[in-house]
Amino acid sequence: MKGLYIHIPFCKQKCKYCDFVSFPCMEDTADKYVDALKREAEQYRGEKIDTIFIGGGTPSILTPKQIEEVTKMCFDVFDVASDCEFTTEANPGTMDDDKIKAMLNGGINRISVGVQSFNDDELKKIGRIHDAKTAYNTICHLDKMGFQNINLDLMTALPSQTFESLKNTLNTAVSLPVKHISAYSLIIEDGTPIEKEYSKGLLDIPNEDTDREMYMHTVDFLGKNGFKQYEISNFAKDGYECRHNVKYWTGEEYIGLGTAAHSYIGNCRFYNTSDINEYIGGAEKEVIELSENDKIAEFMITGLRMNRGVSETDFKSRFGKGINDVFGSEFDKFIKLGLMQYIDGRYSLTLDGINVSNSILCEFV
Repeated sequence: MKGLYIHIPFCKQKCKYCDFVSFPCMEDTADKYVDALKREAEQYRGEKIDTIFIGGGTPSILTPKQIEEVTKMCFDVFDVASDCEFTTEANPGTMDDDKIKAMLNGGINRISVGVQSFNDDELKKIGRIHDAKTAYNTICHLDKMGFQNINLDLMTALPSQTFESLKNTLNTAVSLPVKHISAYSLIIEDGTPIEKEYSKGLLDIPNEDTDREMYMHTVDFLGKNGFKQYEISNFAKDGYECRHNVKYWTGEEYIGLGTAAHSYIGNCRFYNTSDINEYIGGAEKEVIELSENDKIAEFMITGLRMNRGVSETDFKSRFGKGINDVFGSEFDKFIKLGLMQYIDGRYSLTLDGINVSNSILCEFV
């Protein structure tokens, strides 16, 4: 079965580090956008779906009525599995009980909350609209309202972040009723407000070595507290890995709806326009046919992000050739360096390899 991704491009306020496609939310524009989602979804009527992920932007900025329309569309148009994992992203400070009820009544059973930090100074410096207390109370309230599968997004290497503040954030996170934690390092993207502040020397951002130490501490701490690492930046209690994201990392097919959304079906990727007015107006998708080399590169780059790595058997069944026939020299080199390992027919990164994963993955393109 395929996965379904729905992009909601609206935000109350764009974070200083964000380079995603997002826009201020006006209700009339959002209504037109939801109508455009319904129109696009009709192209895929009857497709079998077993994971749904509503991302953004800030999906929780929609009104309860708009949330109901989006969730109803999913079940009206698609053939949704009875055990479907249905996730929405949400931000503290953008939800009330009516929205939460609309999510639950609409079949959403997993919620991913953009907390980033439990330190008010760090939150302010990256432009988040909430404070630590609001984030904490939001998680507790979501649990009380009935969400049993909650993810927290956290960030490391934030401006002025120290080991002590990181430890406080992690301690707070594991004390909450959450089943999954994503922890990403801050990436300074060109053209973002945070990049401009950093280039002027206005921000004290941990250096690469400190960032790596913070990452190692995060992996160790979360592991000791019941959150098993299954992907470079993702940690889950047993049975709560994000099934939708695993589809991306294992090269499964998915449908993407909304402005700037991508789909992967057959040998092609489909790209929607990033211009919201063009999308609402019904702009055509861009279609790119993938070569075998493209698909092999994606299989390796995404698969090696997961702790279980890539399988010799899976590679052979997909591409009709042995993985060592293509990448034998790369495997030999990285195994000798202690950056990769071979266990039970699978190649994967070691912890040292994860620390330099970007440079390793480049060699599989």
